[in-house]
Amino acid sequence: MMQNDNLYFRELLETDAQRLFEIYSNVTAMRYRETKPMLTIEDSYKMLKRDAEVKNFGYEFRFGIIEKSTDTLIGTIMYQPVYEKAIIGYSIDEKFWNKGYVTSALRILIDVLKTKKFIILEAWVKKENIASVKVLEKNDFNLISQTLYPNSLLFHRKMVDYS
Repeated sequence: MMQNDNLYFRELLETDAQRLFEIYSNVTAMRYRETKPMLTIEDSYKMLKRDAEVKNFGYEFRFGIIEKSTDTLIGTIMYQPVYEKAIIGYSIDEKFWNKGYVTSALRILIDVLKTKKFIILEAWVKKENIASVKVLEKNDFNLISQTLYPNSLLFHRKMVDYS
């Protein structure tokens, strides 16, 4: 089940375009992402179209993070399956930062990925994104030494070995 007491995940819908634009056009929040902030609502529709296409190919699965008490889309969370590894990522509306939502959402995703038998979860974080580093550490991710991207940190979480 993709939920807990405070949050649930659901598929993103075209009706989410405005909220996605509000989240992904925020310059402050987007400074921690590799992608540039959205400039127009059309960018949201392009994101939704791309998400549907990559999901159909099994390349990436993105969900809306919904606050149960208000039924509000507060962010997104995703994973990319790469054999026995899942690369994860998340974005949350700046208004919902520092409330424990991402830590909680990541716990839900970890439970989902356990059922899919992934052995390693991987997350990349920009070095200056201290809050995201703390979220990963709270969810038992470990910093891995890497030199590929000098401005980013690589985190892994070893899951149960199902082999």
